[in-house]
Amino acid sequence: MSGRQNNKLPSNLPQLQNLIKRDPQSYVDEFLQQHRHYQSNVQIFKLQPNKPNKELADLVMFLAQISHCYVQQLSTFPQELSELLLGHHTLLDPELRMTFCKALILLRNKDLIDPTRLLELFFELLRCHDKLLRKTLYTHIVSDIKNINAKHKNNKMNTMLQNFMYTMLRDSNATAAKISLDVMVELYRRNIWNDAKTVNVITTACFSKVTKILVAALQFFLGKDEEEKNDSDSDSEASDK
Repeated sequence: MSGRQNNKLPSNLPQLQNLIKRDPQSYVDEFLQQHRHYQSNVQIFKLQPNKPNKELADLVMFLAQISHCYVQQLSTFPQELSELLLGHHTLLDPELRMTFCKALILLRNKDLIDPTRLLELFFELLRCHDKLLRKTLYTHIVSDIKNINAKHKNNKMNTMLQNFMYTMLRDSNATAAKISLDVMVELYRRNIWNDAKTVNVITTACFSKVTKILVAALQFFLGKDEEEKNDSDSDSEASDK
């Protein structure tokens, strides 16, 4: 035990994280203690969701990193994080909000959260006036759908995701709708969603009442979408500054 005390475990989270990954069963008590700390911090957070909370951020990433070691004990963790984001995303400290999102991406990469559920949450978060967050979410969405189809086309999953994207394209929030279009165009360009359904959905954007969506859809069919992408994105972010 003296070795652990000298290392100031369990307060040294990075060190504890590495030890757990090597030998989860030997550090169950330390893990449970940190999990209790996390739960206490969540209660504090709920009282003031707009305040920065570095301790909660550190604990969330710690739990996300070792989530595959204690799947049963952390079975509700992805849902808890999702609910915290859904309930407080407009108030959240930007750094804490980003940490929650990165933790969920980590959980998704470990296949511990359903992709459709996460996609729905992330599209809700696209309404945030946070350019860096939106860029992070967009990158994850494209990457995740690419990985889902890496070995073979997952038609069932693609149909569900495409239907959701179609709904988002008609969303009242212009930024969320535009990013939905950007995702479909990018996936078509990468030959991931290069079917008639995707083209038909992009076609509907040609009749959008939102100028930047209409222009982006027309540029796709004119073959100019890639060269214009950065310009239109910077225009759409002007409201955030």
